[in-house]
Amino acid sequence: MKNIIRFTILAAAAALVLGACQKQEITDPLAGHKLVPVQITLGIDDVQQAGTKAAVALLPEVENWIFDYYYCQFNSAGISIATGHRRATVTSGDMEVSDQVWLYDLADCTVTYVANIKPAGAAYGDDPGWEQGTILKIADNLETYKTMKFDMSARLAATEIDASLAAALKHMPMCGYWQGTITEAINTEADPFHMIVTLGRMVSKMFVNLTNKTGQTITGVTLQDAAQKAYIFPQVENPALADEDYADISNTVSIANNDTAMLVFYSAPNFCTDGGKHTKLAFTTSGGKTGSIELGSDVARGDYNLYMNTIYTLSVTVK
Repeated sequence: MKNIIRFTILAAAAALVLGACQKQEITDPLAGHKLVPVQITLGIDDVQQAGTKAAVALLPEVENWIFDYYYCQFNSAGISIATGHRRATVTSGDMEVSDQVWLYDLADCTVTYVANIKPAGAAYGDDPGWEQGTILKIADNLETYKTMKFDMSARLAATEIDASLAAALKHMPMCGYWQGTITEAINTEADPFHMIVTLGRMVSKMFVNLTNKTGQTITGVTLQDAAQKAYIFPQVENPALADEDYADISNTVSIANNDTAMLVFYSAPNFCTDGGKHTKLAFTTSGGKTGSIELGSDVARGDYNLYMNTIYTLSVTVK
């Protein structure tokens, strides 16, 4: 077990009280608990489309594979007690992963998962730095974990070359979590505790059916203020992204007048307030015309968020 799993355990330390001789009682959060084998199954959530389940998932040859994954167990107080990096040498992904890890037999714990962050053979340059030699540390507590973001900029920039193929997203970042009580198995590894976890893709995907009625050729389409960082804990509501978490994704096109083209864009999910950075689609024509429209899940009702694991299909006519 020790040669395949690394653990980060927060151990309580006695405090030195100056000018006092009283004793301080230390409570060990793991007292009376032990590591037990847990058989986990990681699957992929259906992609969402306009808030409804889509009939099909994303491109199966590109966006549905699980390679490596990190996990982190938090106790009922939200303290990180065990973590690990698994499948670190896997170069062929799976749409469903069955694996065994060792976690503490605790009530009301949360186990988080984030996949395809540091897959073998990938050279994105976006290593989050969670591993320092033999030490693996993601977050000390669950509240901190919920605020952590993964930099997707290297992968998103690569989609500018050919977003329709999305070769850069072969290692699609995904996240998910499990909450509940882990009980001791009857026969240890022969009869482990079972845990099923569904992962969602940490991107928003936009199909844009663009019709040109400008009288000129559309030469450029840019996704302005596209989110570049994704939260690694899946929540509907997150803190708004910072200004430095955004960038423009530009595409050079040639769409003649009266023609229609289908474009594909990817971004990290955008969480923004009314006064925050709304993602926009901007256009440029050969004659110098410019224009843009704001994007969101329900712009008419003031929802400018773009959610994870979601496809947005837009039909836009530019005049």
